[in-house]
Amino acid sequence: MITDEERRKIAEKLRDQAEAWRCMMPDIRMSDRRLTDSIHMAFGLDDVDTTVHEALDALADLIGRGECKNVYDGSVQDSCDNGFLCSVCGCKVEDEEHYRVSGTWNYCPGCGRVVLDGTQN
Repeated sequence: MITDEERRKIAEKLRDQAEAWRCMMPDIRMSDRRLTDSIHMAFGLDDVDTTVHEALDALADLIGRGECKNVYDGSVQDSCDNGFLCSVCGCKVEDEEHYRVSGTWNYCPGCGRVVLDGTQN
């Protein structure tokens, strides 16, 4: 079974390739219509004129969860002890009445990205 580390490396390589295509040939399109149709169906891309770098980015996003940080400011008045605020999608989790947020933030509950430090700020 593939590990998270291997998945991240593959996703990073795909993103590097996407960037290379974006820089060298930003307008080149997928030539095999069957491949293009499959990518559109799999990733829900609305634009039928998908570029190579867009397809590679979509694959990288599927393979790699991406990363974020917990940027919750626990020093603000009325903040909770173990809140979470995603640096990417803005998902915010705080204590509610009679409910205590506890544990370690390994993944964002909103976008599913890996929290880099896995702890609160």
